[in-house]
Amino acid sequence: MDIQQKMKIYHFLDKHPKLKKCLVTPYRKLAKKYTTAEEPEYNQWIIQNEPTFRELKKQKKYLFEDSYKISVVVPLFETQEYFLAELIRCLKQQTYSNWELCLADGSPQKLEFVQKYLKDERIQYKWIGENKGISGNTNEAIQMATGDFIGLLDHDDLLAPFALFEVMKAIEKNPEAQFLYSDEDRMEGEFHKRKNMFFKPDFSKYTLRSANYICHFSVFKRELMNKLGGLQCEYDGSQDFDLVLRASEKTDKIYHIPKVLYHWRDHAGSTAENSDAKPYAYEVAKKVIKDHFERCNIPVQIKDGISSGSYEIQYLVKGNPKVAILVETEGISDKAKFEEHLKNNFNDKNTEIVMLNENVFEQCQKLDADYFMIVDQNFVDVQNKDWIQNLVGIAQNDDVGIVGTKLYNKQGNVEHCGIVLGMNGAGDFLYKGVPKDMPTYMQRLKIIHNVSAVYYKYAMIDKKAFAQIAEIDFRKNELWTSIDLCLKLQKMQKQVVMNPLVEICVNEIPQNDTIELAIEIPEDPYFSPNLSKKTTYLSINL
Repeated sequence: MDIQQKMKIYHFLDKHPKLKKCLVTPYRKLAKKYTTAEEPEYNQWIIQNEPTFRELKKQKKYLFEDSYKISVVVPLFETQEYFLAELIRCLKQQTYSNWELCLADGSPQKLEFVQKYLKDERIQYKWIGENKGISGNTNEAIQMATGDFIGLLDHDDLLAPFALFEVMKAIEKNPEAQFLYSDEDRMEGEFHKRKNMFFKPDFSKYTLRSANYICHFSVFKRELMNKLGGLQCEYDGSQDFDLVLRASEKTDKIYHIPKVLYHWRDHAGSTAENSDAKPYAYEVAKKVIKDHFERCNIPVQIKDGISSGSYEIQYLVKGNPKVAILVETEGISDKAKFEEHLKNNFNDKNTEIVMLNENVFEQCQKLDADYFMIVDQNFVDVQNKDWIQNLVGIAQNDDVGIVGTKLYNKQGNVEHCGIVLGMNGAGDFLYKGVPKDMPTYMQRLKIIHNVSAVYYKYAMIDKKAFAQIAEIDFRKNELWTSIDLCLKLQKMQKQVVMNPLVEICVNEIPQNDTIELAIEIPEDPYFSPNLSKKTTYLSINL
């Protein structure tokens, strides 16, 4: 079906509003029919988690104490009427009504068909007279905005009818919010079949530096957008990546809305349909990341990641920090041989090997080192001899307390790549048992990212931060110890970072059967509540 045929159908439905009401996207009783049959679990999640028609009506009556205006800004360039008509329709369906739509058109000629949509005073249109590119055209739309908050929307994508309502609910709960973002999915076909849901973590600085997981739907407080100066044309293609990174440098009042508010439309030429539609964007993204690190005064080297849109970041070591590798001697029959084997697996001259006695905590507190790692008899080998530098480079950042490593066994299967709090009880190792190079959700096995906890062994720990901890009992359950240590570091405003680019082969880590915890396990901010914690493999939370 071509665009002309779609427009005929749309205009027909315009003249028959009762029929049109029955066919509006997947938020009514016919939800299952208008979602993707290939993903039945996602269909079920939509039905269980998204508002019914009755609930949408209720949202329209909700009175916010502060009824902020949200300006949705959209750059246009030779936009087809079918796409714009649907975009405007999704704005008019919003259950929160204090919005405006700012359309800035960089087309060679005015889009005359837009005039009929301007009867709604909330819709503003400006023909720029020249194409300033996606950043320049977006900035023109931002200049038109009069709202308290500014949301970015592409001309061929859609918002859920409850999108602005959920943004307002998040602001009501977090009045200090400067920047908000939501989950998203992709949409295809005439009946708006939905697929490829993307359930994101709460704000994750180190994850964002490896891949722009934030994308859509992004909403900025007007004051923050003014400080940022809008989008920068030199980054066209990855202008949104640059914007969110610069925003993260200006504020920590960043909030994630764990609901699918944005539908990224699949069609020929869109990056949703084809990640190679704009290959130049990936090159621009590397410049975006490079400039971000330069502003933060963090030396790095940047390479393309294994998958499109991800990047391999090597944090370079500053100065000559001292590192201690602490060896748990239990189970090691020939200590000298083990020490020699360990030395052959790294090339860092500032690293010393120390044999641990029974009082591990006390010995760690008294170490003459800047960073330390605990290893045991399970150590086999490491492929990359620069692994210590690759961990210390991250640990040197002031906001980092511990850096975990990917551990895999002799069969090539994952033993550890981060711990999810609340998984299978107090917590569990995510992806334990899968092939170590398997493509996974958000590429967790392949990019540096934030986690709530890591296995305390084979992790690089900041000695200065560790020295401020009152007590850690290393004699208890290893998973308990790992969670306890990481939670205490986070209370000190230290982040837990996972570096799966450092791969260490170990013998199988014994499974912990039971965990007795004297601490309360919080919700894991780096693991979406829309994902299940009943298994170490990822699945939708139903």
